[in-house]
Amino acid sequence: AFVLTLLGPGNSAPPPRPAPPRAGLSWTESDSLVRKLQAIESRQKAQGKRETVLVTEGELNSYLNLELAPKLPRGVSDLLVRLDRDRVFASGMVDLDQVQGKLPNSRFSPLALLSGRVPVHIQGRLMNFNGFGAIEWEDIRISSLSLPASVLGQLVASSTRDAENPEGFDIQAPFRLPHACRWLRLEPGRALLDF
Repeated sequence: AFVLTLLGPGNSAPPPRPAPPRAGLSWTESDSLVRKLQAIESRQKAQGKRETVLVTEGELNSYLNLELAPKLPRGVSDLLVRLDRDRVFASGMVDLDQVQGKLPNSRFSPLALLSGRVPVHIQGRLMNFNGFGAIEWEDIRISSLSLPASVLGQLVASSTRDAENPEGFDIQAPFRLPHACRWLRLEPGRALLDF
């Protein structure tokens, strides 16, 4: 999934990529993260030495919005991630009309008051333990509503269900760090992955 096509002499040029949808995103930064992920996969296969890989906010945001955009749940767009010491701040747009149909219908749900494309802002504290991570959600806002983590969890789970993962993604559950990473450190503007 993280393999770039390398063109040899005599091959035709790849089709041009679409322009990034907003300022601050670049294919160069996205490609930089793709190369880092490829190096991690190669090192993992070769049982390489311990090392730390630096990922910048620019690389992460460009990768999420350009490389992974076709794989995001329908209705999710314009992601922006900011990193600080042990904390992650994320925002984006969610088209509730595309995901609410997957939620249990209740007029008592705070989401019943909203429709269409709305801004989502979340903040959480990253916790690490033995190759796993978890996020303790501290602030969740959809449009102007402050929501409990359980409502966001239900929204994310319903919009990420597929044949391989019928329950969807659980944002409140611990997760294995990617590519056999032992520790993930967040600092202002960057993430450090220890292998």
